Amino acid sequence: MPIFCRRRRTAWFGAGLFSVFAFAALAQSDSVTPAAVPSVSPLGTHYRGSDRAPITILVFSDFESFPCARSADVLAGLLAQIKDVRLIFKHAPAATNPNSMLAHEAALAAGAQSKFWEMHDLLFANQTTLSRADFVAYAKLLGLNMPAFEQALDNHTYRPIVERDLAEAKGLGVTTTPTFFVNGRRLVGPQGYASLGAVIATVLAGIPKSLRVPDEIVALGPAQAIDLEHSPTKGSATAPVSLVEFSDFECPFCAQAAPVVHQLLAAYPTQVRFAFKHYPLPMHKESPLAHEAALAAGAQDKFWEMHDALFAGQDKLTRDDLIAKAKQLSLDVPRFTKDLDSHRFKSQVDADRQEGNRLGVDGTPFFFINGHAISGALDLPEFKKLIDAALKESAAAAKPTAAK
Repeated sequence: MPIFCRRRRTAWFGAGLFSVFAFAALAQSDSVTPAAVPSVSPLGTHYRGSDRAPITILVFSDFESFPCARSADVLAGLLAQIKDVRLIFKHAPAATNPNSMLAHEAALAAGAQSKFWEMHDLLFANQTTLSRADFVAYAKLLGLNMPAFEQALDNHTYRPIVERDLAEAKGLGVTTTPTFFVNGRRLVGPQGYASLGAVIATVLAGIPKSLRVPDEIVALGPAQAIDLEHSPTKGSATAPVSLVEFSDFECPFCAQAAPVVHQLLAAYPTQVRFAFKHYPLPMHKESPLAHEAALAAGAQDKFWEMHDALFAGQDKLTRDDLIAKAKQLSLDVPRFTKDLDSHRFKSQVDADRQEGNRLGVDGTPFFFINGHAISGALDLPEFKKLIDAALKESAAAAKPTAAK
């Protein structure tokens, strides 16, 4: 599974086509109900999130627009945290952006091979390199069928879908990207976590709990085996409960989860062992080096101190910032800098990320309690319920052994 901060689901629909004009008309009413949001979308439209989500965000976006890239990051974070939201992506390349039209065609060509969102993320992450040769390189990176992909680009196979979305945008009066419709409520221009989150919260407040996505926070299926040989840990190695987190130092939700984990460990000092796994996300440019910095500090027995410093200063994660944090922690700065510049710990970060992909990690933070998956952050009471359940399960499993 690709390494991006949200659940993804790519779908193509050939029948029951739905006009976005009807969807936008929902904005005329303040009493929008979940039933008013269609469950199907036009051919070539891609969405993320649960099919059962009562809130739909429609975004008109441009791969060559920096505000759109920023908003994509915000949407990724929100979808990772709010299970009641589905995102529908609409193509709106500006005529003033010379590389954008073909970039959108490239995303759709990748989508024909079930890799739309992977290409979507690569395009936003590499907005200064959007030539045909770049698209081909990205397609190779994604393991696409290259003859089919290049033929689609050269024949402009998917341009009609982009033009259809542009016509819909014009009909809706969309003149700026990004433009959002949240269950029909229009938001123009880039939105931050606070502004977009507030609109979602307002809409969600009017939706009965019976119509929301159920709280299925613990994944079904057997517990997963996780390699912790090289992972920083806290707590007793003999603790009956193992709590493993796949995290990103540039993810705001991971920063919010860190103090909750700290409180949890204080509440279960001998029963829980916590392990940290590195999962830097592609849209967070400073994150990979920040993770290497944490491991470089760990080589000097200061991993957790650097861990806390990174989360406390997420806006300062450049190389110079990392060296400044090393000085504040009284590290051997020349040694730290050498480890950073030589990327001594890059392979360990990459190994964690690959393991996360194998385990089905779909966002950050992502936890495993005794190997059972939990996607997204929880508050302390929710965590305690799961820990208590795991402790009971562990005790029950140990009884036959004790009896012998």
